[in-house]
Amino acid sequence: MKILAIRGKNLASLEGEFEVDFTAEPLKSAGIFAITGSTGSGKSTLLDTLCLALFDDIPRNRTAESIRIIDVKDKTINHTDSRNILRRGTSDGYAEVDFKSLGGETFRSRWSVRRSRDKIDGSLQNTEFRLTNLTTNLEVQGRKTELLAKIVELIGLTFDQFTRAVLLAQGDFATFLKATQKEKAELLEKLTGTDIYSRISSSIYEKSKNAEQDLTLLQERIKGIELLSDDDLEALSTEKQAILLELETLKIEVTQLTAKIKWITDEELLANGVKQAEHQLADSQKAIEEAKPRYEYLAKTDRVQGIRDDYNALKNSQEQLADNRANLTKQQSDRDANALLLKQATEQLMACEKEQVRHLEEVSKIEPQIKKARELDIRIVGAKSNLESVTKEYQQTIESKIKIEKSILATQSAMETAEKTIEKNNLWFADHKEYVHIVPRVDLIINLLNDVETAQKQGTNNSKTLAESKEILYREEQKLVGLKTEAERLNNLLPAEIAVLRAKLQDGNPCPVCGSLHHPMADIQGESLEEAELSRAKKEVSDKITSLADSIDKGKSENIRLQSMIDSYATQSAEALAKLTDCLGGLPTWQQEFEQGQLQNRLKKITELWNKYISEQTTTNEQIGKLKTSLEHEHKNLAEIKEEALSKEAKYKNSKTELEKLQGNRSEVLDGKSADAIEKILGDTTNKTADRLKKLTTSKGEIATKGETFAGIISQILADISNLSKRCEDLQKTIDAWLILQNGEISAEQLTELLSKDSSWLTSEREALSRFRENKTSAQATLAERRKNLEKHYEAEIKLADGEEQEILKTILAERNSYIEQKTKRNTEIDMLVANHERGQIKIKAFEKELTEKSTLSENWKKLNDMFGSADGAKFKVLAQGYTLEALLTYANKHLQELSKRYELQRIPDTLGLQVVDLDMLGEVRTVHSLSGGESFLISLALALGLSSLSSNRMKVESLFIDEGFGSLDIDTLRIAMDALEQLQTQGRKIGVISHVAEMTERITTQVRVVKTSNGRSKVEVSGGYK
Repeated sequence: MKILAIRGKNLASLEGEFEVDFTAEPLKSAGIFAITGSTGSGKSTLLDTLCLALFDDIPRNRTAESIRIIDVKDKTINHTDSRNILRRGTSDGYAEVDFKSLGGETFRSRWSVRRSRDKIDGSLQNTEFRLTNLTTNLEVQGRKTELLAKIVELIGLTFDQFTRAVLLAQGDFATFLKATQKEKAELLEKLTGTDIYSRISSSIYEKSKNAEQDLTLLQERIKGIELLSDDDLEALSTEKQAILLELETLKIEVTQLTAKIKWITDEELLANGVKQAEHQLADSQKAIEEAKPRYEYLAKTDRVQGIRDDYNALKNSQEQLADNRANLTKQQSDRDANALLLKQATEQLMACEKEQVRHLEEVSKIEPQIKKARELDIRIVGAKSNLESVTKEYQQTIESKIKIEKSILATQSAMETAEKTIEKNNLWFADHKEYVHIVPRVDLIINLLNDVETAQKQGTNNSKTLAESKEILYREEQKLVGLKTEAERLNNLLPAEIAVLRAKLQDGNPCPVCGSLHHPMADIQGESLEEAELSRAKKEVSDKITSLADSIDKGKSENIRLQSMIDSYATQSAEALAKLTDCLGGLPTWQQEFEQGQLQNRLKKITELWNKYISEQTTTNEQIGKLKTSLEHEHKNLAEIKEEALSKEAKYKNSKTELEKLQGNRSEVLDGKSADAIEKILGDTTNKTADRLKKLTTSKGEIATKGETFAGIISQILADISNLSKRCEDLQKTIDAWLILQNGEISAEQLTELLSKDSSWLTSEREALSRFRENKTSAQATLAERRKNLEKHYEAEIKLADGEEQEILKTILAERNSYIEQKTKRNTEIDMLVANHERGQIKIKAFEKELTEKSTLSENWKKLNDMFGSADGAKFKVLAQGYTLEALLTYANKHLQELSKRYELQRIPDTLGLQVVDLDMLGEVRTVHSLSGGESFLISLALALGLSSLSSNRMKVESLFIDEGFGSLDIDTLRIAMDALEQLQTQGRKIGVISHVAEMTERITTQVRVVKTSNGRSKVEVSGGYK
């Protein structure tokens, strides 16, 4: 896989379009090139462009915090959104890369983004992604996710693999070399992307913990199940049988008591029933006697029903006669009123005919004025239209004039603000003039400060290690003296003295010869062992002396090495401090601030403000120039618009005068009223007069017809009155004759009252009187029935003993029922206890299988947890990263052989620590802490290349970019680094080095330079040559 070209537009600080073409000179012929530029110029943006075009992602987003930031207006965007790289103040941008695939074909991938409506304040749109096969000149089709997957297939690397294989993390490996065990595991995890081992370790820990908790919970549940003993079960069974027998006897007694109580209660109820029936019979007889007048009144009412029809006919005829007489009076009154209306209608008709004649004469006189008014109206409409047009033009001119005047004021205000900004920034620069030579060299200064801190820290650590080593060496030398004394004493001992010494040995106390706490030889008898024992003791002491002497020699060598490193770090610190004194001479308190840990933050803060104000000065000066040009242009426009306004004003006045003259003439015709309105009024009046004349003629005819109708109605009413009067006389005679036949028992007034009772009253009264008789009959039957029931009750078999009263029987019954309830309750309790016991047995049996399963599962997870599990994932991570480190070292040593055949990397057994074998020193093993700066760079570069090979799955990566690790190297180490890089490029790789170190950029003549211009903008330039 090989990168052929990188292109982009409006990305971060890189404004406009830029291109880095590796197929064109001088990059085509250069095996190694430098990407240079000042801090913040946008060097890393070139690598971001490469990653965007291939993966729609950039490395820094993987570690950035996911927060919302302001984009434009009220819109926000996630800080990790790849679109956030679009430069502010631009409407579109893109990232494009040409590359050679694993199959040898050339492809171009393009990532692009734009704002809505192509406006700089428009909302960000979704990114677009395109992939083109330049070999076949055909675009690859598919959605963005499909195209991204296709690119991974073409180059053989995922995004994470690409950032490890192409963008070398040499700086991370420099940190890795001297990190702690835990830090090494974390760095390896980050570098190789093998964080899965931490997750597996944590998962094992959690699952083991959960399995143990589940098992404990189940065991507690089983412990909570209570069972009865066999003795308890037998006792409960015996008690239950006794209760059941006792309950049977009690229930028989309760039945007998209940029957007796019921007999007493029934006797009382039956006797009371007989008494109630006797009272009911007496009440019904009394009711019949009291209702006797009602029976007689009902009989009279039945007698008068024979004359009801004649009586009703008389009443109806009398009512009709009264109605006809009232109607006659009303009709005669209406007839007289209608005659008056006829007279009025005749008079109104004559007046309306005269009004119509007068109106037609007036219409003929006004028609000429209407015609003249219409002509003037047409001319006024034209004049108004012209005036509106002229007025609008005049107003627009005035508005333009006001707008220009406001713009001039705003521009003048902006100039004043910009000039104040220049003045404020100049004051700040004057107050911080001592930094004028510091800011350009701040990166170098900070690197020197870091070197001093590192050297002092390493010196302190080595001094502490040296002191501890000297203490250990002193103790070993004292121990050696003791061993030599013991050896001399043993040499002077006779074999016979061995037995004496052995007899003094006690278990638990150390042997003076070998130091052992156990003494198996103390009990062995025989002189044959004394000589051998003495020889063995001498040999043990001799071996310990030899071993301790070797350890002391190694300790001395280590102390010499530590002292050498302390001196070296002291020299490095002194040299860096000397350079710092030269750079920071203008700051008298810099050493005090450095010791307090405040200097770096202060320098960074001042540098940020310095660059900010420099950029602000440049931007503000450009703004002032633009404002001056704009102000001159606006003053010129104001003069032109004023002349135009005077011309439009004169035209407006002329149009207004002409309109006012026409309106004056029009006001004299028809009094200024609308011709259409006058014509409509005249037409409406003509129509209304004709309509009124028609209506009056119709109304007069209707009134006359109504008068004739009234005459006929009155004649008919008079005839009806005569007939009804004769019928009333006949009916009255019939009723009077019927009353005579009643022999004075019913008068005329009583007849009226009796006939006022309608049929419903008669039915209701007849039913009420009938119920009195029915109640009596029912009461007689009820009384007979209840007397019979009482007699039968006395004939029953139940007999009460003497003294068996109802209250005594109830008391005895309550006692028996209470006893039955107690026994029943106890019987239920026994049943529940036995049932709970049986359920507990079932539960325990059901839990046996689950308990076995959970015990097995918990034990299995515990074994795994003991081997690999930990809450923080560290246990398996360290173990797994050991294998990862072995694989990484295999690749790293191959690259290290290509860079320098002197060194070989080895893993310290059972740790993640590294040691270096110096082949030029006969295979001497060295700690990584003893490596010089140049050696550390070679080792870390080999590790980074090893990671690249490991991540690229054995494919060849022909393009490499190194983005860190050169800023803190001294001159000699930098020379070694350059030699290593040049060795790399001889292997057919194209190496890109991002650096601002002057010595490196001077040696690498082919450069991609990112140059700051102004206002936070940068441009990309490619330069090259040969030295």
